[in-house]
Order: sequence, then C-alpha cells, then structure tokens
Amino acid sequence: MNMACLVDYLTIGCECCEFQYNLWFVNGEPPPPQHRPADQRGLLHKELMQCQFCFKSKMEGVTFFRCGACQIEIYCSKECQKKAWSRHKEKCAINRKYQPAGGGEPKPMKDLRAFTSKHRPSISSAAAAALGVKKNPKRSEEYVFAIFLRPRRKGVARIETAFWAIGAAVVPMSVFPPDQLAEMRTQHKSARDLNVANGSRGAMAVVLMCIDPNVVNVVMMGFGDGPSPVESPGPKWKHWLLQRLNDGLVA
Repeated sequence: MNMACLVDYLTIGCECCEFQYNLWFVNGEPPPPQHRPADQRGLLHKELMQCQFCFKSKMEGVTFFRCGACQIEIYCSKECQKKAWSRHKEKCAINRKYQPAGGGEPKPMKDLRAFTSKHRPSISSAAAAALGVKKNPKRSEEYVFAIFLRPRRKGVARIETAFWAIGAAVVPMSVFPPDQLAEMRTQHKSARDLNVANGSRGAMAVVLMCIDPNVVNVVMMGFGDGPSPVESPGPKWKHWLLQRLNDGLVA
C-alpha cells in the first residue's frame, strides 16, 4: 500500500525532543529501550484482543484463529466467523489485495502487526486524544492518526521494541488518492458500525507507516465515553506516545 501522501505530515520527534530525535534519525536509531516498570504480562493488551464478532477477549481464556483467506481478522469460533462474513468480506478483499502473490505476509509486515497489537492500548489512547473524538466523534470520519516508524537494527529481543517511533500526526483523510480513500472509508464504516452496535461511540483509523522497509499497517480502533484504558496522555499526547513506544512499555 502506497502511503507516500503521509510523509508531508511527518515532523520528527515532538516539540520538547525534536533535536534529540533528529540526532537519532541521522544516526540510525535511538539507544536501547529504557525498561521502566510495566506490566509485561500485557493484561490490557489481552483484554483488547477480541473476537471480531462477539468481542470475547483473550482475558476470558478464549483461543482465537485467523481468517483463512486474509490471515488477519481473528475469531473465537467458526460460528462467529460465519456471522461476520457479510461485514468482513470487503475488508478481506482489501487485505488480500496488498499481500504478495501466493498469499501470506512477509516478515516485516508480520512484525509490524505484532508490534501494533502489543501497543494497541497506548496507541488507542493517544489517537483519541490527538483526534479529539470524545468531544467530537465526527472527527473520526475526517481524519486519521498516523505513526511513523523505523525498524531497530540492533539487539531486538522483544516484538514491542522491534520498531522505534520517529513521529506521529493527525492527517486529513482527503489527502489519500481516491482508490485508497474509498478503501479507508469502507473499513472505517464497517468498524464504526460494529463498535456502535457493541456500545462504543465509534472507531478511529490509525495508520502505522514504517520507513525502510516501506511497510504499512492500517487498523481501526474503537472509542467510547469512558476513561482512557491507560493513563491519559493529555495535550502532550505525542511526547507520551513516542516515549511509551520507544521504551517498549506494554499495558
């Protein structure tokens, strides 16, 4: 998937750490992650890993399997997968469109999806703060939340530190080419309808873009009226998110 239109919105680092991040960018990567105390069991991550139809979570002891066609969406049973198919089939086709001939995903894409899943609670909280969707849910239909990454080259022991974040931005959906915009809106509408049906207020489009190699992961994340699942990032959401991603903090 070509997301070159996003690069115009890349500002390296945040206001308070721009110089430091530019040095890291030039030198290739930051120092090894500072392993501050965190729940390495990832209990909140498990809570947010849910069947894409009935929303049962991994915390409930559910064993998941993936859609056999796109290998992305997860379900807790064949019954749930069958019931979800009418909604999933368009997204399934989009997922398969960007996979290599012969099916499957290259390792950089698998790593990026796993990295996204590990950090989902933090990414969701930062996206909600940046987009302001709790005050104005309609903003989720007009903007996407973009995170810019580079792979770490040295001493990666855990998937949550496989990439380092160089920036994040709020990007208007209107910058995407017509075909990609149509795909984005299709995925967003499906996710919004599903989340609203299950008691949330809507869904946000989040794009994680890895630079060198060029790998992109587009995910939809729900949001509601309740408090942030992790500590609130507040107005300095960019500094908060970059620090958590680059320290490998898993909620």
